[in-house]
Amino acid sequence: ATLHNEDEIKRLGLKIKDTVVVSRAGDVIPDIVKVLKNLRTGKEIDFKMPLICPACGSKVVRLEGEAASRCSNPDCYSVKRKFFYHFISRQAFNMEGLGPKITDQLLDNGLVADPADLFKLKKGDFLGLERFGEKSASNAERAIEQRREIELPRLIYALGIRNIGEETAYDLAESFGSLDRLEQAGIEDLQKIKDIGPVAAESVYKWFRNKKNLEFLNKLKKSLVIKRQVGGGKEALKGKTFVLTGSLKNMSRQEAKAKIRESGGKTSESVSRETSFLLAGENPGSKYQKARELGVKIISEKEFLELF
Repeated sequence: ATLHNEDEIKRLGLKIKDTVVVSRAGDVIPDIVKVLKNLRTGKEIDFKMPLICPACGSKVVRLEGEAASRCSNPDCYSVKRKFFYHFISRQAFNMEGLGPKITDQLLDNGLVADPADLFKLKKGDFLGLERFGEKSASNAERAIEQRREIELPRLIYALGIRNIGEETAYDLAESFGSLDRLEQAGIEDLQKIKDIGPVAAESVYKWFRNKKNLEFLNKLKKSLVIKRQVGGGKEALKGKTFVLTGSLKNMSRQEAKAKIRESGGKTSESVSRETSFLLAGENPGSKYQKARELGVKIISEKEFLELF
């Protein structure tokens, strides 16, 4: 369970060394729901968010309206390291077998400076790393080579633009159709897209007007083939919005979302009156109850598969 939201810590009245109740529903990250104050010993300590980044010593800032506190240094090595982890993650480039530990070795040995450098690596670069033999080095090289062709939504998500999650990345890809058109888009063009508000629009606009970001992007594009098509062209689920909850037996959530998009549908992370279906697997979470309250149609995995 993570506790990175200062407001949530204050709401719970949580202190260091407290005993807590942890809950987990479906495929979501465990959640700390309650502090057992009657078990306190008097040794508990109030939590205070650091004012200085523990990695680089720069000032920690929290922007108005945001929950997260961040390092103010864009060149902080810890921030850059986390960006690498995001870039290779399942929802982004999905470089299987190239996890954080291997990424750390590549960075610590000076083999890469940014994620675009991953595509320059060869088998021999991995052979010098700890626990790498001929086979594992070949597998690492192949994992990278297989990701030279990337779908536009995945690429947009992989760029790590603040306030742009997986679903918003798909909306941007569907609306603009190419990275060049997205790069040239103005604030008004971005705000015209449904579900993209002023904050997200400004984040995209500013990202593509940052010189360092553009240098990285141009370097990255030289190694990639970008697939512009978002869906598979089928219309079976056109106009339908799905929310997923719980564990699925026959596929992962990512596979289910891909099937929805390929058939013209959309996915969302939250249940609302505009939700067409809630796909409920085993051990559904709070989304299930909200869907019942709003009268959203709830379908099983079997019923979901019958839609195709």
